[in-house]
Amino acid sequence: MKKLLFSLALISLSGLAQAQTPTWVTKTTGAPALHFVNVLKAVDANTIWFTDTASTSATDTGRYIGLSTDGGNTWTNKLISGPSASATIGDMHPISATTAWIVSSGAGSQNGIWKSTNAGTSWTKQTTASFSTGLSFANVVYFWDENNGFCAGDPFGSGANQRFEMYTTSNGGTTWTNIPAGTAPAPKDGAEYGYTSKITVLGDNIWLGTDLGRLLYSPNRGASWEAFQTDAVDFGGVTVPDFTADVAFKDTNNGLMVEDQAGVGILHATSDKGASWTTVTPTGTFYPNNIEYVPGTANTYVSSGFNAGSSYSTDGGLNWTEIASDPAIEKYFGSLEFISPTVGFAGGVSQAVSTTSGLPFPAFSVLSGSVALGVSDVTANKAKLTAFPNPAVDVVNLKSSKDIKEIAIIDLSGKIVKREKSNGQVNVSNLAKGTYVAQAVYVDGSVENTKVIKK
Repeated sequence: MKKLLFSLALISLSGLAQAQTPTWVTKTTGAPALHFVNVLKAVDANTIWFTDTASTSATDTGRYIGLSTDGGNTWTNKLISGPSASATIGDMHPISATTAWIVSSGAGSQNGIWKSTNAGTSWTKQTTASFSTGLSFANVVYFWDENNGFCAGDPFGSGANQRFEMYTTSNGGTTWTNIPAGTAPAPKDGAEYGYTSKITVLGDNIWLGTDLGRLLYSPNRGASWEAFQTDAVDFGGVTVPDFTADVAFKDTNNGLMVEDQAGVGILHATSDKGASWTTVTPTGTFYPNNIEYVPGTANTYVSSGFNAGSSYSTDGGLNWTEIASDPAIEKYFGSLEFISPTVGFAGGVSQAVSTTSGLPFPAFSVLSGSVALGVSDVTANKAKLTAFPNPAVDVVNLKSSKDIKEIAIIDLSGKIVKREKSNGQVNVSNLAKGTYVAQAVYVDGSVENTKVIKK
C-alpha cells in the first residue's frame, strides 16, 4: 500500500573537526516548489538520487527524479517517463550515477519495476516481475549490485498459496523469479500488507514492515523468511491512522525501532534481529518518524521527524543530542541515508514556504560537523556546561545554568563507561587515564556534553 515520506532536504555530514557541533547548512536542488521527497538514496558521498511527489498546493504536479553527482552541490531534475501518470512512484534504488530501478504502484498494469540506464532520462518496465498482473500492490525494490536484486509487493493468491508477492533477479532485472508459496511469507490472518519504501537492508539481511506491526525478515536476500511481531501497531499509518514505525540495524542482531503513536514517541531496541524488542527510555530528544544507523561507528544512530527536527545518539539510543539547523529554515527532515560517519543525507521539501510559520523549507542541507562522537566545543543555545577540576584525578564537578539529574562518562569510541544519578559530581577514580566526554542530563530532559581529562 502507498506510504509517502514527506521530505526533501538532503544532508551531508562533511568531515570537519570532530569537536565541531553538527549543524544543517541549506543548499538547493532546483526541484519544483512544494514537491516532497518520496524516496532518497545515496550511492556514495557524491551520487545522490531522490524521487519526489507534488503536494496538493503545488502548481507543477509532475513526478521528478533528482540526481546529484557532486555531493548535492548541483542537481538535474527530470520528469519520470514510462509509468502511467496515475501510478504512484513508490520505492527506488540506484547503484550508480546512471543506473537505478523504481517501483510504480496502483491499479492493474500500473504495478511494476522500471529500470533506467541513462541517469533517469527514460525508464523501461521489467515485465517478468508481473505482480500478478495488477492484483498485488508493488512496494519495494533493492539491488546489491548491477545484477542481484529483490522486489516485493502485497499478498496475492488464496488459501495455502496466499503469500506476499516477491521476486529475485540475478541479471539486473531482465528476468525475475517468483518466490513460491512455502518460501515467501504468508499474510497474518489473511489480511496484512506492506508499504512502499518500508524496507531496511544490511548485507544480505532484509526487513520489511507491515500494517499489522510485523517485521518480515530474510537473512539471505529473500531465499527464506521469518515473521516477527513487534510492539509497533502499524508501520505505515494506513490501517491504524497516526501510528507509524521505522527500524535501523547496526548488525544482523542489534537495532533500534522508533514508533510514533499519534504524536507520542516510543523507542525500542533488539539484540535478536527483531524477534523481540525492549523499550528504551532515552535522555535528550529523539524523533520517532525516521531512524538510521551510521555505518563505521560503534553505536551511532540519527533520528528525524517531519516538521520537527533531528538528533543523534552515540550510545545505541540511550542519549540523544539535537542537531542544530538554520533558525530561518523550517525543521522538516524526512527520510535518512548515511554512507559513513562523515557523509549522510536526509529529506525535506523543496522551495516552499510554511503556511503556518511563514518560514521557508530547505531544499537541500549539508551537515557541517560530525555525529561520530558528539563532542561539542560550540555551545550556542546550550547551558554552557563546565567541568572542574579538569584534568581530574578522583572527582569531576559539572556546573551549568540548568539542573543536572544524571551524569554519563563516555569514552572516545562512543562507549558509556560510567553512568550515575548525580546533581553535578561524578567519581572517575576507577577510569583509565585519557580523554572522555562528560554528559549532563538535565531535569528538563535535554543533554549537554563537555570534554574531561582523567590523569
